[in-house]
Amino acid sequence: MNESNEDELTPLMASYHRCRDDDRFVDTFYELFLGKSPAIAQMFVHTDFKHQKLMLRESLLEMLCYDNGMAGAEAEVLKLSARHKTLGVKPEMFAMWLDSLCEAVEKHDPQYTPAIGTLWRNAMQKGIDLMLSS
Repeated sequence: MNESNEDELTPLMASYHRCRDDDRFVDTFYELFLGKSPAIAQMFVHTDFKHQKLMLRESLLEMLCYDNGMAGAEAEVLKLSARHKTLGVKPEMFAMWLDSLCEAVEKHDPQYTPAIGTLWRNAMQKGIDLMLSS
């Protein structure tokens, strides 16, 4: 993304685009996340990671849209919640997911600041709270 377009985005969305543009971002996230718990690693044993990485990118965007109050985003996050319940994702795994995400953002957003980390954490927590309450 060029700088003039990035200037038009909120700091959080600009960070998302910088991370998305770094091919290593999603790999770093999964390395961190799978290392958080043997139970999490076990859930991904038979995963097609090419597909999973695309799903993560889509899910992040859905969560960001929900945080921004975009029409239809709540319904998408609720679908995400239903998929995770079907897979047996436990509530405590969401905290590990969020920590892994924020650690990956810190590593791959060249303009990362603690304030950007807080924006990510707050935006994702809003979606996580909806998922856990449904």
